[in-house]
Amino acid sequence: MDLNLLQPNISQHISSVEHLQVELLMLYGDSCDIGEGKHYTSLTRRGLKRLMKDMRHVQQHLQSLRSTYLIDADGATVLTVGHKYDHLAANRGASRASY
Repeated sequence: MDLNLLQPNISQHISSVEHLQVELLMLYGDSCDIGEGKHYTSLTRRGLKRLMKDMRHVQQHLQSLRSTYLIDADGATVLTVGHKYDHLAANRGASRASY
């Protein structure tokens, strides 16, 4: 998500934690128009429940995420998602087989 953060009292560098907070607010927050093309966004109780539900889902799948890969084109288009195959383990298993 590309965001332009404009606020005079924020330094040029925004930490990754702050950037994540901004992204989570944009995804799960409730937004209302405050005029002149501006929106006020905050995390409501409903948005927090959705976020917590999604986080539980992510936690349940962290082990499988370790063996998942993604290939994209220029960071904009996902071409494929799959599971890594452990060639080393397969080779070791094959070398121990005796016929």
